[in-house]
Amino acid sequence: MASRQSPPASEELPRPLGRPRATGGVPIGSPRDEIVAAAGRLFADRGYAQVTMSDIARAAGLQQSSLYYWFRKKELVLQATFAVNRVPLEFINRIGARSGSPALKLYRLVRFDTLQLCRSPCDVNELERLAEGQPDLFATFWEDRQRLHDWIVTLVGAAIEEGQFVPCDPDLVALSLLSFDEGIQKRFRHQLQHGPDGANAFRHQPRAAEELAEFAAGTMLRALLKRPGDLARLQRQAATCGDD
Repeated sequence: MASRQSPPASEELPRPLGRPRATGGVPIGSPRDEIVAAAGRLFADRGYAQVTMSDIARAAGLQQSSLYYWFRKKELVLQATFAVNRVPLEFINRIGARSGSPALKLYRLVRFDTLQLCRSPCDVNELERLAEGQPDLFATFWEDRQRLHDWIVTLVGAAIEEGQFVPCDPDLVALSLLSFDEGIQKRFRHQLQHGPDGANAFRHQPRAAEELAEFAAGTMLRALLKRPGDLARLQRQAATCGDD
């Protein structure tokens, strides 16, 4: 995924491109990603209204003029943090009308969402904490989240009707699936602090975002499939789609 090399041409929301910078173990990426990550942390800690553009620039390690190169005003920085919901919604729009079983579409969505969360400059848990405290300001954030949740509910219901999934509660599946993805993001963001040679008492092998995404999708679908042996076929089909 290529890093953005030029500032947005207008005041519309810039497309969420680029790998994240190092923040709690996240790989280094573009200055824009670091701005969004730093702003997300500040918004969560202080509240949106209490954070200035100067605060964001300082937290991102940039001069204020450099910050304005990427974002003309604070509202645009806030909008950029919503990409944690918007990126999978854009993906849904791409695959929603195409052929393919509901189970395949769900596998692809879980894999894609986990991968993008790992690559995101924003910690989704920090954003949700901020959004819970300022629901009016974050109305769009929650609307996007609802659309993502509802689409998963629809896919699960369709897969049950077609006999692909075991009988289950689609709403509970959607809640669990998105929570699973977000938990993986947290471990990915902090994994370098817990490496085999680290000082932390909890240690584990570092994992690539792609490996974690495949694991998340496979684990969730295996639990839902009426015939778990179908998972290998779904994985082969998904591998030809170029979803990265």
